[in-house]
Amino acid sequence: MCMKTTLLALVTALVTCAPLSAQDAQFEAAQKLRPARVTSTERIAPATEPGVPFVVRTTLLDPSGKPAAGVEVFAYQTDRTGIYAAPGAADQWRLKGWAVTDAQGRFEFKTIRPGSYPGGGAPAHIHLIFTTSCCGRQVSEMVFDDDPLITKEFRERQGPSSIFVFARPSAKPDGSQEVAYTITLKAKGNF
Repeated sequence: MCMKTTLLALVTALVTCAPLSAQDAQFEAAQKLRPARVTSTERIAPATEPGVPFVVRTTLLDPSGKPAAGVEVFAYQTDRTGIYAAPGAADQWRLKGWAVTDAQGRFEFKTIRPGSYPGGGAPAHIHLIFTTSCCGRQVSEMVFDDDPLITKEFRERQGPSSIFVFARPSAKPDGSQEVAYTITLKAKGNF
């Protein structure tokens, strides 16, 4: 037996020693690139990344509805064409960033609006992974109400424990977009 952090199980679990899944390995590799200093306002895509400038403003609440301060947030996304990284690239999540929630549970990412996967199989989204002291590790995916792949059927398939957060982007006069929303963490062990 050995200890292994599993992204899909969202908790540290005692499991039989086994190779990390590709997604677990990517997560572990990405965490080695975390900057030493992280604030509540950070970047996912560099300012030079082609695409529609996009700002994500979020308030994170604990299960009782109080602001969740000091939560580490890891985010990653595709580029505007729906690609995470070039084939064979060492860094499979090229556009990624970290933030830490402030005393009011807020964080903000500056990025570009991601594209949906080539072929349109999945709506455009931003992955968010929260590492908390209260509730373990939890994941969410922000999708956009104006995405043509967010159909009535897609919404109906999402149950009460869905990881999806439906955000409504608003356009700014300069051509950029932004979203603002609130996420409530689930109680520890209730993933």
